[in-house]
This record gives sequence, structure tokens and C-alpha cells, in this order.
Amino acid sequence: MTQAGVQLGERFVPQAEIMRRVAKGASGLRALGVGREDRVAVMLRNDVAYIEASLAARIVGGLPVPINWHLKPEEVAYILADSGAKVLIIHSDLLREIHASIPAGLHVIEVRVPEFLREAYGVTDPGPTRLAGVEEWDAFVERHAPWSTPPDVETSSMIYTSGTTGRPKGVRRESATPEQYQENVRVVGTILGVLPGIRTVIPAPMYHSAPNTFSIFAVQQGAFIVIMPKFDAEELLAVIDKYRVTHFQAVPTMFVRLLKLPEEVRRKYDVSSLQYVIHAAAPCPPEVKKAMIEWWGPIIWEYYGSTEMGA
Repeated sequence: MTQAGVQLGERFVPQAEIMRRVAKGASGLRALGVGREDRVAVMLRNDVAYIEASLAARIVGGLPVPINWHLKPEEVAYILADSGAKVLIIHSDLLREIHASIPAGLHVIEVRVPEFLREAYGVTDPGPTRLAGVEEWDAFVERHAPWSTPPDVETSSMIYTSGTTGRPKGVRRESATPEQYQENVRVVGTILGVLPGIRTVIPAPMYHSAPNTFSIFAVQQGAFIVIMPKFDAEELLAVIDKYRVTHFQAVPTMFVRLLKLPEEVRRKYDVSSLQYVIHAAAPCPPEVKKAMIEWWGPIIWEYYGSTEMGA
């Protein structure tokens, strides 16, 4: 039986522990005044805290606002101001880089950078910033009682696109009723393959629309999820082999990089566990799709969609 939860490097976090922390984080956010349609900015690399913060915001009716952590301080400041965020949840090292640009009055919660991310990005660990008014996520979560009231509406992340006039645009979808949300669950399961019990990997940045949706739904559906700190072609094959991954979402660039690996490297890894691979983000050249099907079998599917409308 698949063990539900998230694998981050050598650390495994069970789904039950994630949802316990989500419920406590939700109470904490409500104590800060986060309510229906209020924005909670999330500026984190791929981390379990990303899922915790996003789900905690959604439970109290708020809108998580994923922020690309590669952006410059002034670009982040624009999104924080434009979105009207009440709270910013951010990795400690990123906070050090942008703290001078954070709008006044914004409540900031920092997340310590976990070891698997420090190794991947060469981040030193000087500890929390100790900046005035800044709380630590773990302490913030644990000092609150669990939230126990079912949400009256279901929200989704408010993703910022690049826009066409020099400024990114926030895409805010209408909140869903519980009935509409169940239909969303069905659609995500049918198209993206996010089903109970799957074994999956998140190889793309979670601030992007599709990986964001995939990872959050996967936790809720009781999947086993390996979160990669960043994409690496051979490392992805190693993860598929080691953890017997069955389903995951990709983009065509990943296929291109996988196919560029030497034949002897590709043959080192057993990918026979794969059952369903879905991709979008850009058109996939026919020769790339054909080569991937010849390698992995007729399990590769493509969908069309948008941040605004979904798949």
C-alpha cells in the first residue's frame, strides 16, 4: 500500500502530519485576520512548507499567492502591493535578500531552509533572520490550536502571469462551492492523473500554475509525493526508479533534456513503474513525443489549458 505523504531528500513527512500542521497554520492565519479572499503570499522553493502554507490559507477562505523566488526585490514588492497580501511566508535566505523592499504593514513569517534545499542550491544556514516582527513558521504553526471548521468556499492559488504590458497580472478565479470543488477534483484526477494512492514526483517549480495545482491536490488525495528541489534529468530517472513513481506531470523541455542523456545513462534506470505522464506548458515537437513513447511506452498524454481556465 502506498504511504501517503511527502519525501524531501532523506526526510519523509506523512500526510497526517502535514494536515495536522495545515489545520494549526490555518488557525494562525485567521488570528492574523486572514479571511475570505484575503491574500497570503508564498515565496518558497519546493518544500513541504509550500503545501502547508497554501492549504492553510485556503482552509480559511484565503488565496495563496505563489511568488517566483527568482524575481528581483522590486518585482516582488510590486506583486505584494498589487495583490494586497496580508501575510508573506518566505524562506529565510530569500527574506534576507528582499526584506528592505517589503511593503509596510505586511506580516512576515519565515521558513528555515531545509537541508535538501541547502544542498541543492548551496545555501548556507545562518539561522533565522531575527528581523523585527518576523515569526518562524514552525513556531507559528505549533502555538495555535487546529482549525476545525470546514471551509464554506473552496479557493485556488492566485497565480501571477508575466503579462503583456510590463507588469505581471494576478489571475483570481471565482471561489468554488463544495459541489463545484468536487467537480474540480474529478477533472484534476481525470486529466492530470492526480488520484488516490498514486506515487508521483514534483520536478518543476511549485510557483508555476500546473505543479502548484498538482502538488496540492496530490497531498489531499493521499498520494506518495517526491518533491525535487529543482529539475535534473538523470536525478528524475533516479527518483522514478528508486520510488517506483507511477504518475507525474512534465513539460516538453524536460523530455528534451531526458533524451539528450547518453544511452548508457538512460539504461541505468528502471522506469517500468510509470503508468501515466501528462504534459502541457508548450507544444511538444512530434519527434520528441515519438521518441519518449518509444522509450517509456504509450503512457504520455498532452493537455491544453491556461492559468485562467485550467485544463
